[in-house]
Amino acid sequence: MSAGFAGKVAIVTGAAAGFGLAVATRLAREGARVVMVDRAAEALRERAGALPGALPVVADTSREADVDSYVEQAVERHGRVDLFFNNAGIEGRWAPMTELSVDDFDSVMAVNARGVFLGLRAVLRVMKPQRSGAIVNTASMAGIRGGAVNAPYVASKHAVVGLTRCAALEGAPYGIRVNAIAPGHIDTRMARNLTAQLDPDDPQGMYERIAASVPLGRYGTAEEVANLAVWLLSDEASYLSGSTHLIDGAVNA
Repeated sequence: MSAGFAGKVAIVTGAAAGFGLAVATRLAREGARVVMVDRAAEALRERAGALPGALPVVADTSREADVDSYVEQAVERHGRVDLFFNNAGIEGRWAPMTELSVDDFDSVMAVNARGVFLGLRAVLRVMKPQRSGAIVNTASMAGIRGGAVNAPYVASKHAVVGLTRCAALEGAPYGIRVNAIAPGHIDTRMARNLTAQLDPDDPQGMYERIAASVPLGRYGTAEEVANLAVWLLSDEASYLSGSTHLIDGAVNA
C-alpha cells in the first residue's frame, strides 16, 4: 500500500459507487482515513466495510442538517478534515426544456448545486482554522458547454464551476486549494441510465454510438477519473487552485 496520504482525513460524498467509490478506495489504500458519505445506506456500508478504517455516514447531501452532520462526524472521529471530494450528484430527467417540470429542475439543482455549496461551506468552516486543506468538486464537461436535452444538469454543473472559483478565492488566504474535475463520457451507472433515456429502444446502440464519437474511441473509467481527482488532492498539485480540469478523451479539444 502506498502511504501518499498517510494520516490525512478525507471526506468523500457519493462514495457508494462510481467516482466516489474509486476515489475513496484510492485514498484509503494510500493511507488516508476516509469518511464515506452516501444516501444509499446498504451499498455504502458494504463498500466502507471493504476499506480499512473507513467510516460510513448515510446522508442526503441536498439537506443542510445532513451535510453539517457528516462534517461534524468526521471531526468528532478524526479531529480535522484535510481532503474533500465533493462529488455527490444526480443526472435527473433529460428532455427538452419545454417538456420538463419545475420539479425536474429543482431536484437536480438541489443535489448538484445546493449540495456542493453546503459541502463547501461546512468543510471550509473546518479547514479555515486549520489553515490548510484540498478540495475537489465534481463538475462535468456539461459545466463548460450547453445541451439541448439536459438543461437542469448543465445549469447545475455550471454552478459547480462557479462555486469552485469562489471557494478557491475564499480559501486561498488560508492555504486551502479548491479545484473541479469535468468528466466526459465515463462508464458508470449514470452513463448507462442516460443512454437508456436517450434511446429507450436501443440503449446499448446509443452507448456504442457515444463511445464511437469520443476521439479516443471509448468511454473512460471511474478509476481514470479517480487518478485525476486524487492527484488534485495531493501535494503534487500544490499550486493549482480555482481551475476546472476536463477528463473527456478529447471530446472538447
